[in-house]
Amino acid sequence: MRWVLLTIGLGGCIETELEAVKPDTIEGVRTLEVDPGLVDFGLRSSSAPVTDVVTLTSTGDLPVTVSTIDLSGSTAYTLTWASDTLVLEPTESAEVVVTYTPASYDDDGQMVVRSDASEPEQVVELLGAGLYPAIDIAPASLYFESEYGESVREDFIVYSIGTADLDISDMYVQGAQFTAEGGVPDILAPGESATVTVTYTPEVEGETATGKVWLTTNTPLGYAIVPLEAQPYYPCLGLGEAWDRGLLEAYTEFDGLTLHVGNLSDTEEVCIDNWYVWISTESQDLGAGDMDADFGDVYPTGSLTIAPGDYLQFDAGADGGSSWWCMELYQYTQPNKNYDFIGARVPEPMLTSMLGANQDDVWAFQEDHPVMIAARETNYLSVGEGGGTGEVTIRALNMGSAAGDVEIRETIPAEYTADGFSIAPSRTEAGADGATVYVFDARLAAREIHGQYEQVSYDEVSITYTLHVPACRGRQYLPVMETRWDDSDDTARTATANPLVVNCD
Repeated sequence: MRWVLLTIGLGGCIETELEAVKPDTIEGVRTLEVDPGLVDFGLRSSSAPVTDVVTLTSTGDLPVTVSTIDLSGSTAYTLTWASDTLVLEPTESAEVVVTYTPASYDDDGQMVVRSDASEPEQVVELLGAGLYPAIDIAPASLYFESEYGESVREDFIVYSIGTADLDISDMYVQGAQFTAEGGVPDILAPGESATVTVTYTPEVEGETATGKVWLTTNTPLGYAIVPLEAQPYYPCLGLGEAWDRGLLEAYTEFDGLTLHVGNLSDTEEVCIDNWYVWISTESQDLGAGDMDADFGDVYPTGSLTIAPGDYLQFDAGADGGSSWWCMELYQYTQPNKNYDFIGARVPEPMLTSMLGANQDDVWAFQEDHPVMIAARETNYLSVGEGGGTGEVTIRALNMGSAAGDVEIRETIPAEYTADGFSIAPSRTEAGADGATVYVFDARLAAREIHGQYEQVSYDEVSITYTLHVPACRGRQYLPVMETRWDDSDDTARTATANPLVVNCD
């Protein structure tokens, strides 16, 4: 044997660094097959549980860890499986037992499998239906608008949407103004429907009413309810609402003797239910209305109406029909001057003097007495059916030549609320039907007369607050605001304002 000697010369120090050898990365896929993707138990006639199986199979070349299996949707399903954490080796399978106990006519659910597979979340749809009756009603509630106290009819439809016959054993109507008839037999098979007609007949014109239709059924709940709500409806707008919506104009015509009130709407009639105050900064303030004094017993109906696009002509001092009378002696009525409407009704005893065509009595009363008028700067609010808020300003003016103490009364109906008053109420009182009356006390000075051709100044109190409107439908008419005061001769006087209209779109 020959040996070979290998000599290596080292010409200094050599540092050698050894690296660990890395094994090759393990390659492969984790996939999980969930079968079937839909389990349909069909219609079951009893509450006895039934089962089916969902199989989980590891179909890749790496093991799959199943972390959770959850249920969603109906509570009619339960699951049984191997463990909280299931590891499936390649080709290995496991079963999940799904148990269905019918709970309703529609028991849809889902089984959600979560794992570390390439598809980490997989869903199995679960379908089942028990033999149960079920009911649906459309519309879910009924709303009535009665015009001038006339009867109104509305329908609702009862649908049998379950998997068994719907048995309606009784129908009861709550609310004396409502009746229901027809359409509901004792039994409705699945898929059948029937119509019920409800009639609303107001007991008095202008009322609001609520009620319910109760249906006694064989459903698990045992009954169904259809709420009923009724409101008065009038085919015309009051002056205040029309003014706030920009549908009115008012001015003296060229002769200075005629007040022109025009309806700018293309579709809406405007009704005048009382005598109202019209104020101008350039002309005499007026009281205008119907000399026949047919005020209408329910706002806003009255004897005077203005058709869409038409106008009313109020003549100075007329003894019949539409007329106006001066509420100031010292300022002259000027032609072609615009007027503002604030919603104040002409108070007594001035109204009686105007209806008696006695202008001198109107002026004489103002000379010696306080004359308080009440108004809202806002006569109309629009909110959604879910309710809303709006800013309201109430006003009281003294148009007389004597100072006086005034009491302003703003009534907020039950379920409405008010807050944020710019002047704190002096007190509150309980009103009718759960309403709250906010009372404000004020002292108003006498009017100031500046000359025959200058505007008369009135002392005024103005109060702003936020009105909170509950969920509503149709049109709501709030109570009129009142102003009360003691006259110079200790006579108790009252003035009222145009009602506030709340429209629920």
